[in-house]
Amino acid sequence: MDETAPGGSELRLAHRGVTEKVFKKINRELVNVSSDATTLISAGTQINGDIEFSGNLEILGSVVGNISSKKNNARVRVLQGGSVQGDIKCSLIVINGETLGDIHALDRLCLEAQCRVKGNVRYSSVEMHSGAKVFGSFDYQPPQTEKSPLVGTKVSETTNVKSINSK
Repeated sequence: MDETAPGGSELRLAHRGVTEKVFKKINRELVNVSSDATTLISAGTQINGDIEFSGNLEILGSVVGNISSKKNNARVRVLQGGSVQGDIKCSLIVINGETLGDIHALDRLCLEAQCRVKGNVRYSSVEMHSGAKVFGSFDYQPPQTEKSPLVGTKVSETTNVKSINSK
């Protein structure tokens, strides 16, 4: 569109403003999440195969395969326009796109207004916005806490210290 066309520059500025708002919102939310790298699967990209990751995974394209992370502060976001055909298992899961498969949120699940989930959902904490659609069951599970390997075990310590005077 030519900038001299009536309304052309206003349309371009309005589109840029919407894009800037989206990225500002994404960046604000990232402050409270993992400090690890963010992986973006952009619109028009399709990944075939399972994904195991750490950090943040943002999906605007499509994934055909299971997604999982064992890190406590990892996050998966299926954004509007994004899709996943497979199971998702992660600490924090935010869905505003489409998923076909089971969801297992180890810590928190957020179902945004545009989401469509076809599969069973396991969660510890869930937030569901008006308009979200889930076709499957919801199963609560208590939050997972990390157990120390020393809990319930007796610890003995031996020290081998030589006298400073001995040679």
